Amino acid sequence: MNLSLPNFELATAKPARKEEPLLSLGQIFEQLLALTLLVLLVISSALAVIYSSYEYRRLFHQHQTLVREQNNYRIEWGQLLLEQSAWGSNSRVEKLASDEIQMRAPDPEEIRLIQHER
Repeated sequence: MNLSLPNFELATAKPARKEEPLLSLGQIFEQLLALTLLVLLVISSALAVIYSSYEYRRLFHQHQTLVREQNNYRIEWGQLLLEQSAWGSNSRVEKLASDEIQMRAPDPEEIRLIQHER
């Protein structure tokens, strides 16, 4: 069994190395440029989200306004149809014809039938 102590070498003084920076100036510039570009993309994306939200709300409001207007036009159309049927009823037309322009139904002896021969 060998019970020897580990061989420790004395540290010898090595010549001092000139330490190189981790990143060169060009690499720092590239990373700074990439970071700036990413920040600009995030800001533009946020602005696009804000604009699309605003545009959606504006278009939705416009849609609701048009739906309300459509409902009002449908109501008005129904009222106009009722008014037309009231003004054009047979009894009203007959009454106006007899009162205003003295029209009357012909007597049976005044009616003549004309037949068309082929």
